[in-house]
Amino acid sequence: MANPSSTPSRQRFIGSRRATLLGITLATLFCAWLLDLNPQRLLTGGSLELAGEFLSAAFSPALDYEQPVPGAPPFLLAALGSVLSTLRFALLGMSVAVPCGALLSFFSSTAWWPDLSRHRLLGIVLRGLYFGSRTTMALARSVHELIWGLLFITAIGMSSEAAVIAVAIPYSGILAKIYSEMIGEHARDAQDALRAIGAGSIAAFAIGLVPRALPDLVSYTFYRLECAVRTAAVFGFIGIQTIGHRIKLASDEFHYHEVWTYLYLLFGTVALIEWWGAAVRRHLKD
Repeated sequence: MANPSSTPSRQRFIGSRRATLLGITLATLFCAWLLDLNPQRLLTGGSLELAGEFLSAAFSPALDYEQPVPGAPPFLLAALGSVLSTLRFALLGMSVAVPCGALLSFFSSTAWWPDLSRHRLLGIVLRGLYFGSRTTMALARSVHELIWGLLFITAIGMSSEAAVIAVAIPYSGILAKIYSEMIGEHARDAQDALRAIGAGSIAAFAIGLVPRALPDLVSYTFYRLECAVRTAAVFGFIGIQTIGHRIKLASDEFHYHEVWTYLYLLFGTVALIEWWGAAVRRHLKD
């Protein structure tokens, strides 16, 4: 028999859930009205015909140029080269973002702090580092990487450095935020036990807490690497030589079979990263 006392709380939960769904629905409709969305526009101007042509090309991706290009390298070789270029940008950006994010997350976490009741001056310094790191994280991730890319391309020109920096800055802030939250959510019993037997605060943090959070940290890092690959591909639409640049050129010429070849290569790259990350996570948990 159901507990009578639980009925009001259950009704409140159901009521709040319905109110939340209703609020989301009303907000969606209001935003659609502000944007003047009209689904009928999707059915005019040959949109359905173009969509069908694009989707049908997915079943026959190109193995060669749809329109011969004199002096161009073989199609598949050029496509693989653009994938490697995209991956290179992503890896270079992450190679900067990961250590920067780890450093920021360390200073934005209180898990390693010693007992500040005995060290007033140290407490002031640590709190300053904490708020400074939190502010830096917020500023770095508040601007989208594509905007960072446009800013740096404007400042230093169309270069590889602009793309790498544009990935590294926002990803440093994102990684730092998630790293610090993951570390803070894990149980601290091992850390407290190490402190109880005389271990220093940083040693107890590094030995008793970080190894527990490491599988989650690695998992999220690989996820952000997948995102970095997609970001690097998008940079191709603003001129950086990644696979996105080839997708844009092929799409502008309505060469949809070529577009799907590039997309499948991009899908495969992300799938390989996912497989790699899963293998590393299994190794860490063994």
